[in-house]
Parts: sequence; structure tokens; C-alpha cells
Amino acid sequence: MGTSFVSINDKGFWMRDGVLELWLRLLALHVEEPTREEGVVQRDIRDKWLLASRGFFNGCIPDDLEEIVSTDGGREVAIQAIHSLLGRLKEGRKELDAGTLNLLGIEGSWNGNFETWRLIEVGNAFLALIAGRIQSDASSTEFMPGCREKSSE
Repeated sequence: MGTSFVSINDKGFWMRDGVLELWLRLLALHVEEPTREEGVVQRDIRDKWLLASRGFFNGCIPDDLEEIVSTDGGREVAIQAIHSLLGRLKEGRKELDAGTLNLLGIEGSWNGNFETWRLIEVGNAFLALIAGRIQSDASSTEFMPGCREKSSE
């Protein structure tokens, strides 16, 4: 399985492709339904994330985060979707069932359940990156959200 660098202005973090694809698929489903007048931005973001999460881009998943947050409208849509998904993850179960994950239309198949804390970590990393709080570049692999072993806190 490959890894992809999620970045804004060359600052960001590496992620395993499977985790990023799952995150983007769920995130796309949390983009607010657009009204007719404002729908172009939401539809464009949703379409980008749905395509990126399909499972076709091994090692170079086009999350388009930098482009999306470069406008106020896109930034607002992205942040709203992240908060919406994070809220649901925090309210839900500790694991997402592999059988359910296999219904999401991502190429390949899930053989095991996926711990939701991993996606919460990804969401928090996306918010930190958008806010400019992540300063690592592509040479750093110290922090890969959703990919580490859970610490015994």
C-alpha cells in the first residue's frame, strides 16, 4: 500500500493511502447539501473527494486540499465537513465494521474493522493543517495521522 503527502503550501504530513481514501470518502459524504445558488463549490469539492477516494491513485491521492482551502468558500465547506464528520465519529462506535466499509465503493476490500480514533486523528490533523499549525514538509514522516499504534494514555 502506498502513501500520499497531504499538504498546503508544501507543509503537511504523509498518510497511508487506504486511510486517506476512507477519510476522503466519508468526508465527501459530509459536505453539506448545496442550494441551487451556491452549489457549484460544494459539488466540485464532493466530486473531487469522491474520485480521490475511489482507490485508483496509489501513492498520489489527489486530495486537492490546498486548492480547496485557497478560497473562503472552499475553506468554509471543508472545515464544515470535517467538523460534521468528527462529530459523528465521536458520537459513534469505537470501530467501523469491515462489511459496512466494503459498501462505500472504494476499490479493494476491507478485511478487518477500522478504529474510529484513527479517523478522529486524521480530522484533527486536517484542521491543524488548514489553520497553519503543521509545519513539517515532505521530508518528515514522524507524524502520519491515523497510521500509528494507539498509545496507552
